[in-house]
Amino acid sequence: MLTEILQLDIFRFMLISTRIGVAMMLIPGIGGNLVSMRIRVLLALAISFLMLPVLGSTIPPMPRTTGGLLLLVFGEVIYGAFMGTVVSFLMSVLSLAGTIIGFQTGLTNAFSFDPIAQQQSQMLTGFLSNVGLLAIFVTDLHHLLFQAVLESYDLFPPGQALPWGDFTETLSHMVTETFRLGLQFGAPLVVSGLVFFTGLGLLSKLVPQLQIFFISQPIQILVGIWMFMVTLPMIITLFLRYFENSLIPYLPPR
Repeated sequence: MLTEILQLDIFRFMLISTRIGVAMMLIPGIGGNLVSMRIRVLLALAISFLMLPVLGSTIPPMPRTTGGLLLLVFGEVIYGAFMGTVVSFLMSVLSLAGTIIGFQTGLTNAFSFDPIAQQQSQMLTGFLSNVGLLAIFVTDLHHLLFQAVLESYDLFPPGQALPWGDFTETLSHMVTETFRLGLQFGAPLVVSGLVFFTGLGLLSKLVPQLQIFFISQPIQILVGIWMFMVTLPMIITLFLRYFENSLIPYLPPR
């Protein structure tokens, strides 16, 4: 009897840790390369252990065949990857906005590490992504993130058929929304850049002997950075609102 209980608990624990571990591997910040692999694994196992008494009843019995077990584990991997991808798409709004702002400010050649893209990117993109991650942890929205991953067991019970159509529709909608918000966040810089370059074009026509490039580059950077710092509070506030509103649908009504 004791052996059966231990085997059942281990099965449930490993199945819970599969979904939570895959989701945390894809979540920006926590799943980034800057965080030690050992810390990420220990954190995922700790959360899985704490959630075992709560989520254990949602786990179906252990399949009698190896194929059934592999199919069940595959489903948990897909569910975890979907939740992690949703969070990655939410964070990519700042990466897109930073890229647009970087082009408008003339700092496209200044690179730094971007925790969202996990590679070297434009300096303003990395700065905006880091500020966004910091704002999420400061405002405790990471609690909502973890809650959405855990509450996914009510939306996507283990052992059920995978809703591929809902997954693809949700992700395609999020891609569209990401581009829309990214363009909106960078719109003030785009408008100011359009006005600035229009003035430079008129100036170059009026004074052909003037070296426009050497004069415009420092002014473009100064004006761009000033506009970026003015719009930064608005960008972070709207991003946090979008982040929260996008995760609330994954929480079942109480």
